[in-house]
Amino acid sequence: MATQIEQVPSTFSPSRWLHSLVQIGGGYALASDKRLWLVVADCPADELTDVMAQVVGYPDRQDAVRLTIERRQNGELV
Repeated sequence: MATQIEQVPSTFSPSRWLHSLVQIGGGYALASDKRLWLVVADCPADELTDVMAQVVGYPDRQDAVRLTIERRQNGELV
């Protein structure tokens, strides 16, 4: 008899994600057309993989990151 493992849905925090990116040496910017630019040239590959896996293939998370950056640029605390 196989046991089922209940998966707990994780919550995604765009602020924490941006912090994680910066912690590994990355950076970010939001262009005037709202394109998200990520600077990752000097990030260690294994750490970058873990960070990027949280947003690649998740358009809703990418939108949340964009919105968080936009709010920061507008002086709102997020």
